[in-house]
Amino acid sequence: MKLIGSVAFAMALLMTGSSALCQSSARPLFVMSADQDETSFAGKWVWLIYTEAFERLGMRFQLIANPMTRQSLMADEGLIDGEVARVYGYGADHPNLVRVEEPVLDLVFSLYTADPELRLQRIEDLAAMNLRGEYRRGVGICEKTFKQLFPAERLSDVTKSEQGAKKLLAGRTDVYCDNEVSMIRIYRSPDIKDVGKVRKLISMGAAIPTYPYLHKKHAALAPRLAEMLKEIKAEGLIEIYRRQAERDMGWTK
Repeated sequence: MKLIGSVAFAMALLMTGSSALCQSSARPLFVMSADQDETSFAGKWVWLIYTEAFERLGMRFQLIANPMTRQSLMADEGLIDGEVARVYGYGADHPNLVRVEEPVLDLVFSLYTADPELRLQRIEDLAAMNLRGEYRRGVGICEKTFKQLFPAERLSDVTKSEQGAKKLLAGRTDVYCDNEVSMIRIYRSPDIKDVGKVRKLISMGAAIPTYPYLHKKHAALAPRLAEMLKEIKAEGLIEIYRRQAERDMGWTK
């Protein structure tokens, strides 16, 4: 009898676990892309935000990392469900995407250098200076600005922020453009020798709000996601998640 009871109990546990698993897998999975995954500071921060938002929508969330240009192509073709953070005007060049009308993060875009002698009062002054510029591929504001300031033979792009920093340190470029959240990770990287020599040269202006973009097949979800992001902001969770991401990275206690 004891053996029968134990088997019955084990079967009950198994059925309960299977039921829970089925319920979990029944929740729709929403896949979005960023240029960093949740093992990085920025990736962890947005992962926490979106995981909470989609939990409130009764959905599961997955973040995948892709270079900026590649994630644009994947989102346009519907291979992923959306992108986590793009500037307001991004949709003008991507008619297959729908903007969620609630910004998620405000980003500051800045110029960086490893030349200790280089000084700059205005970004426009770069046009008259014989320097080599570089930007991270897919970061539209950097690309547009630098193409107006540098001739093609003195302008290049890279896929990752690490490459931009390393080329500055190697003296292969003079000025690099990226957002400050991405550069936080670079300054903390133990894999980039003398990274402390890379310094911010000048900011490109005030913080720019960035928005989620969804493939048009999810257009009906956009206003619901906007409401969830508004709730999360009102509850102060954006800042709470930023601090949590810093702790998870081992930067703070």
